[in-house]
Amino acid sequence: MAGRFRNDLEGQATIRGLLSHYRSGKHSLGRDFFSPCLKYCVKYQRAVGYFSSKALLAWVEALPRFATDSVTIHLLISPELSTEDRLALEKAMNEVERQKLRQIAADRLIRELLDESTTAEPARIKLFSWMVANDHLVLKFAFPEHVERPAIFHTKIGVFQFPWGDRVAFTGSANESEHGYERNYESIDVYRSWLADDVERVATKVEEFEEAWSEKAAGLKVLPLSPELATLIRNKTPFEKPLSTPDAESTLPTAQENAASYGQESKNHQWRHQDEAVAKFLAVRHGVLEMATGTGKTRTAIQALTALDTQGQIDGIIISTDGTDLLDQWRKEVESWAVKRPQPYRVLRHFAQHHELGEFALNPKRAILVISREQLASLFSRLEPAQKERLIIIQDEVHGLGSPSLRSQVAGQHQAFGYRLGLSATPEREYDQAGTQFIFNEIGEVFFEFGLKEAIERGILCEFDYIPLTYPLTDGDRQRLRQVYAKRSARQREGRPMAQQELWTELARVYKTAERKPEVFADFLQQNPQIIESAIIFVEDKAYGEPILGTLHNYTHRYRTYYAEDDRRNLVDFAKGKIDCLVTCHRISQGIDIRNLKNVILFSSARARLETIQRVGRCLRSDPNFPDKRATVIDFVRSTEDDESEFNADDDRCMWLSELSQIRRVE
Repeated sequence: MAGRFRNDLEGQATIRGLLSHYRSGKHSLGRDFFSPCLKYCVKYQRAVGYFSSKALLAWVEALPRFATDSVTIHLLISPELSTEDRLALEKAMNEVERQKLRQIAADRLIRELLDESTTAEPARIKLFSWMVANDHLVLKFAFPEHVERPAIFHTKIGVFQFPWGDRVAFTGSANESEHGYERNYESIDVYRSWLADDVERVATKVEEFEEAWSEKAAGLKVLPLSPELATLIRNKTPFEKPLSTPDAESTLPTAQENAASYGQESKNHQWRHQDEAVAKFLAVRHGVLEMATGTGKTRTAIQALTALDTQGQIDGIIISTDGTDLLDQWRKEVESWAVKRPQPYRVLRHFAQHHELGEFALNPKRAILVISREQLASLFSRLEPAQKERLIIIQDEVHGLGSPSLRSQVAGQHQAFGYRLGLSATPEREYDQAGTQFIFNEIGEVFFEFGLKEAIERGILCEFDYIPLTYPLTDGDRQRLRQVYAKRSARQREGRPMAQQELWTELARVYKTAERKPEVFADFLQQNPQIIESAIIFVEDKAYGEPILGTLHNYTHRYRTYYAEDDRRNLVDFAKGKIDCLVTCHRISQGIDIRNLKNVILFSSARARLETIQRVGRCLRSDPNFPDKRATVIDFVRSTEDDESEFNADDDRCMWLSELSQIRRVE
């Protein structure tokens, strides 16, 4: 974390050295003003007059300077209207018609930009698309209507916000382009929030921008991107961030390119396991794909869908799992794939606030339904046997299918589907053999395995260091353990003996919430503050996390919690690098892809390996922006003097993770 502090201090010193005025000839606007502001800001708000597609392409030339994971840009522009556009607006009979004409003009601007046949800048277009699709760049379009025959929206203001609280506002003639930064003769006036004389001017510029952005400015109509354009941009977006150097051509595939043909992506020798898995699935038609977290279960499933659709083997697709985050991630993945098929699929949702199960049941042909697992029984009852024969059902994190409630609701109903695919890092439900067998009965046996060892050796997952921190039990911990054993004895006398799993669960909670762990961690953090930079801390519950938050506060303000009631924006901000450290319980143990994550700290670890595999797997995903990434896993292991022969999960986990940490990539 010391590196983060140094960066903030360096940034603050640089920004507070800004001048009140810059002009060409005397200064380089790009080098002296825009570059340092863009380097250190976390948010950039810019209203910059009208744009043609060529002007916007010139602005895109500056995008590599903007494309960091920690900055969000709000860009308010006015499309250049043709004479025909203006005449059509003047003749429009009502506001609805005018609104449609404005949206057409805005859409045309972006469509022209995205038409790669007219430009030699495909890498920059991909970067532009990636930034828009990932909310780093948010576009809105301004149309003045303050007079009967308005001209153009010609405001030129900007506001930079910095992580330590400073703001810099500016106004002047400079445009967001190479010409505006360097070649044109331009000038800008700068207002700085830390100067008493500038405070009111900064506040005025912020208010002016936000009033227009929120569509509250009198005499100004503001439109967002249309849903159609948003979809078009997502389809042109690479799965990973493109190279951001101005001269580098991105070789990363777009969503369209990834789905264009079966097996295209995994021709690379490193990813050949995906082709092998798809080939086996097409042969067996049903079963469980057991692949380590981060090795491409989702991508492999989509390759299978491509093959089945190309061969005409399926009419529709059902994708089911648990949790809104994971369901929404699946929706995004299949949406890009669906619209680019020769015959596009409709993508429907039945989870959270979405209720589209009925539409799918009425007509599942050329449709994909992303549905929460708890709603499956309702869906199955509405589908005819003949329909099921032409559908594929994908059960992601398939171990969740074996829960007692689902076993009673959907037993025997999967076999009617033509294709059944289960996905999991480990499908077995520890301590629940009946649940595991239910999964295999419904979906099929494991037909392909690709584990952590193979993935690290092949370089798909990164190598990692394992650091076990020893903690002692306190008198309070021992008292809680005695209470668990006393409860077991009482239940035995009452004729209601505790099952072994129940006993282990209650003992485990004592160890997961051991009183000395936070203190041991604080001592370790004092010597290793960098460990909470790009880290997720897993705790047992919110109450146990409170003292840990206090410790974190001594080192950084860039931390948040992500409990059940917390805003999902915290997870999004963490994935974008706006937050260094996230404290959570179970919500992101599975399925969410955060490639910049480097460190995982396990205050809480289950006896079953599934949860640990998922949590450790979060930080082992390779990051194309940091090819030499090496992860760290911090674990807590109770001291040998506190060992209990009846319950000794820590030593087993420590030995297992220590062995995994010794695996090296095989060139």
